[in-house]
Amino acid sequence: MFTPNPYPTNNLFEGGASLNGQMLDAAQAKQMAALTAVGHARQHGNMNPSPSSLASGANSTNPGLFFGATPHIPNQAPPASPLLDRSMAQSQPLRPQNLWKEKANSFTISLASLFAKRNQPLPPAFTGIPNPNYDPLSSPFKDIQTGSEPGMFKIAGKNLHLFQLWSTVLQRGGFANVNQENGWQTILLHLDVPESALPNLVQFYAKILLPFEQLYRQNVMEQQKKAQAMRPSANGSSSSQRGPGVGLSPQSASSSSLPPPSMQSDGTSAILDLPTLDQDLQGVKRKLEQEEEGKRTRQRTETADSVFPVGSASDPSLVGSSHPGLNPTSQAPTPASMTGPARTRQELSRRKIEYKPLVREIDTYGGRDLKAVDAEILSSSRRPLRDLNEWGTIDIDALTMSIRSKLSTELSYALTTFTLLSTMKGQTPTAGFPITNCPDLLEEILDLVEDVAFGDAEDLPESINLQHNAHIITNRELVEAVYEAGTQPFAGLEQRQGSKSVDTGPRQRPANLILAVTNIIRNLSIFADNVPFLANHTRLLDLLLRTGRVLEKDSNFFPASLVLSLSDVLAVRKDVLNILGLLAPAVLFSEGTTSLSTPYRIFHLIASYLVDPAEAVSPLASVQLTGVPLGGTLKPPALADLALEVFTRLGQTDANRLLLSKVVSRPSLWLTFVAVVHRLPVLDADFQLAVREVWLSYVEKTVMTLYTLGFIFPPELKAKVKADRSLGFKNVMMRIIQKLFVQNNPDARQFFSVIVRRIIETLKLIDDGEDSFDNSKGITPTLSFGIGYGEVGDNDFERGTGMLGGYTDMGWDVLLCREVQADEVMFAELESLIRVEF
Repeated sequence: MFTPNPYPTNNLFEGGASLNGQMLDAAQAKQMAALTAVGHARQHGNMNPSPSSLASGANSTNPGLFFGATPHIPNQAPPASPLLDRSMAQSQPLRPQNLWKEKANSFTISLASLFAKRNQPLPPAFTGIPNPNYDPLSSPFKDIQTGSEPGMFKIAGKNLHLFQLWSTVLQRGGFANVNQENGWQTILLHLDVPESALPNLVQFYAKILLPFEQLYRQNVMEQQKKAQAMRPSANGSSSSQRGPGVGLSPQSASSSSLPPPSMQSDGTSAILDLPTLDQDLQGVKRKLEQEEEGKRTRQRTETADSVFPVGSASDPSLVGSSHPGLNPTSQAPTPASMTGPARTRQELSRRKIEYKPLVREIDTYGGRDLKAVDAEILSSSRRPLRDLNEWGTIDIDALTMSIRSKLSTELSYALTTFTLLSTMKGQTPTAGFPITNCPDLLEEILDLVEDVAFGDAEDLPESINLQHNAHIITNRELVEAVYEAGTQPFAGLEQRQGSKSVDTGPRQRPANLILAVTNIIRNLSIFADNVPFLANHTRLLDLLLRTGRVLEKDSNFFPASLVLSLSDVLAVRKDVLNILGLLAPAVLFSEGTTSLSTPYRIFHLIASYLVDPAEAVSPLASVQLTGVPLGGTLKPPALADLALEVFTRLGQTDANRLLLSKVVSRPSLWLTFVAVVHRLPVLDADFQLAVREVWLSYVEKTVMTLYTLGFIFPPELKAKVKADRSLGFKNVMMRIIQKLFVQNNPDARQFFSVIVRRIIETLKLIDDGEDSFDNSKGITPTLSFGIGYGEVGDNDFERGTGMLGGYTDMGWDVLLCREVQADEVMFAELESLIRVEF
């Protein structure tokens, strides 16, 4: 089937031509010559030849045509071809906008095919072509900002098309030529892109369009080589078949030239031709498909006999023989009886080897598609957080009734809504969700915790014996118990306390409800406006401490709540410790109203993070336990630091200290005191850490905890502290004063004056050896006749040698410091400590 040329030739052929042995008239011969010239021009890459080239049969290749250019015919409209019918001749061509869109779509498809063959698919949202192999997690093109249409991208807030950028750079000679000639400024001007976006534009082109440009140039070079190889044979065949006057002259072939490309306002070339560009793009597609086909199949090797049958005209053994019918040099005709029927050449066949595995490969693990799960997690993580205003108006009474109903759907909605409300901030930094105005809501979540955790079981009070050596269950022991239970064989199949039983069905595990409520209370405690209300609530702390209790039986640990496991108890105890850290300054114990179980459980909860011998070590040793390199960011143990802060804040008032002294046994107080002393710095490396701000706060809390314990101590324990040489309390304290105050730079002493003062106060408290809650000494006797001033209070004359009597030299060095002389109280306490009785 022949395709007529819309541009008829002006040459007239005087000689006739033959088609299948039949003579053609002049008009038919002229049309046949025009069609032959068009065929040669298409083979050589010239899709739109000029009338002069069709007439002369030009077969030269113009390099500009491979870049989508077409010859320019000034002031000449293409007339209708006589081979076209009237309806086709009157049909109007495509609009320039549709032409450009067709080019752009073809270019986008070719670009997507290229990267798909390279196993680097472009985003489907970018190309408009779905690709199941695209992985948004690992794709190097996941950061592309897609435009409003497929093939468009955004840069500096402007939508650009891939084809627009590629054609603009290609008209300037390509990526390498633009870089050498610094032509990017001109390209930015044509694309109407600000200069600030130049680095992103160059990076985008080098990452996406440069591989396509390289393949495009390679395809053009191969077409040129094929055209040059076919040119001699084509000239010879045309001259032998057409006769004189039909061939193409070399002068006409070499004289064709193209005008320089002109740039339009949209950045594309005005001379880009759709058929030429589509042919080049189709060539790129075919090359990609051939490479992919070569990877999937292999050519079957065959013998020469199967390809060239014996006796055929293509038999290599007969080439050059004297047989008249097979010798190409023979001019005599060969009879049909001698040659026999013509045999067609058998093509080299290909066979496709299909591999059938013995076992079907699946991408799921346990029936779950992990890739789909990862993709969903990634998409959900990119979703913006919902604003609290999107919840609209929330009825607190309805929320309270939903919790009271304990229905699964109502309870899930209520706890989720309450959790988000607890994180809401108010107009001021100290304001949040006003739980003070919603006491019924707080009571409902506390009732929920009590019903789920204990049911109808009553709380058994603690048996308080001040001389009983009660074992303090440490946090480390609980962690080791959970770890040992989890490492046992078939640990996941065993039914332990607090695990999800079979009869619960799809409902939530009861422990999750308790953890959700503790999380809500912790969020509410962050805001200072809620602290007084929560700290003095009648049952809040009692219920939380009861939920976090752990019982010991036969060296095994069991949570006090049957619905909690040991791992759940660890989470609850940590949340309760954080809540106490926020509420401790406002917690006030009263002997008449406060239950004795509350201070008892608070002390044992705090001591569980402090008294473990393996963790009660100096700062350097505690860092070595974590395994963090000494050169990195070193921080004190978080839970121990929080426990020290809670005890320090809780023991600031005398009423709280008095109640603690009545419920905590003496062996527990002594064990805690010894463990806290072991946490003080001793070595030079410890003091190198202590000068840092975070560790300085840790040491201050440690010293304040010792002061609170010393205040609670009865006289016999104070005497034991002074007499215990293995503890070395006095020596450790004096070494801290010497390292941080005496041997330090005078300008840096102001940062350690607080620690030194707390140490001197603690030493003074232990040196007195008296009951701190005995107020009989401070009462002034009744005056008689205006006389009777006694030596009482701070002006009492002290007798005996002080605790620092053996450190007189260092004591005087401290007394002479400017900071000590400016503080009258610290000066008097230190002077009484270094006194010597003769």
